[in-house]
Amino acid sequence: MRPTRGLRFEAKFPRTTASLGLVLALVAGAASAGDLVRTVRLKLSAGDLASGESAVESYRRASGVDPEYLDAVGWLARGAQMLGRPDVAAGYVAELRREIPEEKPELVVPLGAAIEVEGRLRAAREGRGEALRFLEGELARARDVALRSRIWKNINLLSLEGQRAPEIGYAEAAGPARSRLRELEGRPVLLFFWAPWCGDCKAQAASLAAVYQKYHPQGLTVIAPTRLYGSGREGKPATLAEEKAEIEKAWAELYKGLEGVPVPIDTETMVRYGASATPTFVLVDRRGVVRSYTPTRLTEAALSRRIEEVLGDAP
Repeated sequence: MRPTRGLRFEAKFPRTTASLGLVLALVAGAASAGDLVRTVRLKLSAGDLASGESAVESYRRASGVDPEYLDAVGWLARGAQMLGRPDVAAGYVAELRREIPEEKPELVVPLGAAIEVEGRLRAAREGRGEALRFLEGELARARDVALRSRIWKNINLLSLEGQRAPEIGYAEAAGPARSRLRELEGRPVLLFFWAPWCGDCKAQAASLAAVYQKYHPQGLTVIAPTRLYGSGREGKPATLAEEKAEIEKAWAELYKGLEGVPVPIDTETMVRYGASATPTFVLVDRRGVVRSYTPTRLTEAALSRRIEEVLGDAP
C-alpha cells in the first residue's frame, strides 16, 4: 500500500482537546460500557486525563485487572495520544501489551485500542510507512472480525484516499439491486457502511436521503453495505434468514427516500473498508478512486460539499 500524496496525518488523527471531545462524542452511541469506562470517557471528553487516570487507578486497587479495567486503559491510551501526551499513551499501550499477550475474545476491544494507538504513535514519530508496516503485521495475526475491521480502519485512514476502491462483495443482499464498483465507472459512488442497530446510522438517514435525492439525478450512485452480526432484535441470536429479514425491514422503515439503493450484506467488504465504526462514508470518483474516507457521521452540508467536488470533475 502506498501512502496518499498530500494527506496530512494531523487532519486524520486530530490531537487537540476540542477535537478529542468531538471524537468521543461520536463514539457515544457505541455498545454500552461499564461504570469505569463511562467515567473515563466523560473525563477525557473534558480533556481531564488526570481524573481519568485516578479513576482507573482506584478501580485496579479495588478490583484488580479485568476486562473493564483493560478497556478503560485503552481509553486512557487514546485520550493521552489525542491530547498530545505520546509518552503517556505509549506507557498505556505497553501495559495493554503486557496484560494481553495474545488475542482473546473478551479482550478484543482493549487489544484493538493498543494496536490503534501504537499505529498512530508510530505514524507521528517514524512516518506513515512505518505505521503501515506495523498495522499490516498486526492484521496478518488478527482473527476476530471486529479486530480486523478496526485495524483496516487505521490502515485506510493512512492510505486509502487516492487509491482504487476495493470491490464490493455480495455474499447476501437486501433488495433486488446489485451494483459493483467496476460496473459504475464514470459515475461517482457514495458508500454508506451501516448496521441495522446503529443509532448514529439511523440519525444519518434523513441527510443521506436528502443528498441522494439531490445528486442522484446528477449521476451519484449510493450503495449501503452492511454485514451479519449474528443477532436480531434486542441482541438475541438470529439465523441468517432472520437477520437478513431484520436488515431488509430496518432499511425499508428507517431509510425512507433511499428505495432502490443496493444493500450488500458482506462481512469481508465491511472488514476491508474498516467499518468497525458505523456509519463510515467512502466517496469514490468517476475513475473508481477513493476521494474521501470518513469513519464517522457527517452533516448534510459536509456530504454535499464532498459530492459536489467529485461531480465537478470532468468525466
